[in-house]
Amino acid sequence: MSQPSLHVVGHVARRGLIPRQPPAERVLADIEGWLRAEYPDVVRSTRTRSHAGGDQELLVGLHPAAADLAIRTDDTGRVSGTAPLVPVGPGYQTFVARLFQRIATEHGIAWGPESGTSPAPDEPPSADLFAAIDRSTAERTYLTWLGAGLIAARDSRRRGGPGIQLGTPPGIAFAFDGAVATSLGPRDDTWLERAIADSRLALDVTAWWADATDARYLLNRALCLMWTEVRWRAPIDEQERRVNDEVLRTLARAFPLDPSLPYPWREWKELVDYRGSVDAMTRQVEGRALRAERGSPIGYRRQPVRIVHEGWELEVPGSFTDRRTEDEWSGGDGGRTIRIAATETGTPQGPMSAHAFLEQVAPDLGPDALSHQAGHIMGRARLATDPSSGVEIGVLEGYSAVVGKGAAIRIEFGDSADWRWALDVWRALRPLDEGLRAAV
Repeated sequence: MSQPSLHVVGHVARRGLIPRQPPAERVLADIEGWLRAEYPDVVRSTRTRSHAGGDQELLVGLHPAAADLAIRTDDTGRVSGTAPLVPVGPGYQTFVARLFQRIATEHGIAWGPESGTSPAPDEPPSADLFAAIDRSTAERTYLTWLGAGLIAARDSRRRGGPGIQLGTPPGIAFAFDGAVATSLGPRDDTWLERAIADSRLALDVTAWWADATDARYLLNRALCLMWTEVRWRAPIDEQERRVNDEVLRTLARAFPLDPSLPYPWREWKELVDYRGSVDAMTRQVEGRALRAERGSPIGYRRQPVRIVHEGWELEVPGSFTDRRTEDEWSGGDGGRTIRIAATETGTPQGPMSAHAFLEQVAPDLGPDALSHQAGHIMGRARLATDPSSGVEIGVLEGYSAVVGKGAAIRIEFGDSADWRWALDVWRALRPLDEGLRAAV
């Protein structure tokens, strides 16, 4: 399914008494600082990265249901901006379009044909920001995408297939009951049929419908985090603490604006308990949680999840941390950690066989290496201990392969009894199922 996005191309004006083209790093640093100052309650993260050829790129996280907005420039002053628009909603589209307009005004950037800069051959045409801000256009863009996704989900269910994920974070598959998993929770087949017949039900799974950043927007922002990012245990690092604090801060801002909304009182209390501090809002949350209706708790990560990395998948506990680079996925919890790297394999004659890949990468495992084969998957591994940190830990180093694909895995565990778990994890690493590939 195509993913609508907003793309603009332009040029940064020269600056100074003697006009000079500002370096790319300065342009992006100025934009980053301005965004954090102007939108402290919206900007979740910022980071920069360099590209071959000298281009610099600023990546900005604006919403837990949205992919990063990207601004890319070079020392010649050419600049481009890209923001995927789904699955957040029409309110997000109009916000981002206005944001690009403000960036242009504040930082001397001309977008579009008037800038004298044309899109590169591999780029989409520069968007008309005034058209993107139009509310009816934003709704039509979003509902077209959502409608196609719901019809695909219904067709899958009618063929006897499992529920599909629609607009959830990439690279991970959640366990859920129902027809569709969204960033605001799963929906069943009855809801799916009704939503296809009546587009007004789209509001039920739309994180940011209105143009305003009102109480409903704030509640949905918190719910997205609770469903997809919160681990539902005490946080173990600064990133997890930031997520939990963001949820608590967002809910506390929403409640005074509209106390009548259906707040997740029991889950709100869980997060308050993890934090441990007490204030007036805490006491109200505790009282409301006692009176809240019982039902299935919020949070996909209460169940195991399947992580996807470079064409391979592995089921891990939902409580695991999740770190990704261009080369590796890593995660862990409770004295257990896993790292995965993967690559396409080939020779001048064609895709490399699984056996040839293992012969190439696994000799260091030694003659006593463990082997396994499951259908077309072959693997080798070694169990050992590592005392280098001062505390002896168990380590499994292993490889798995199929024709044309290979993966490496390293599993560390502090409890010696976990060696069977480590072996099971290694053996469970497998190429991504094509149905799952389409979903994530």
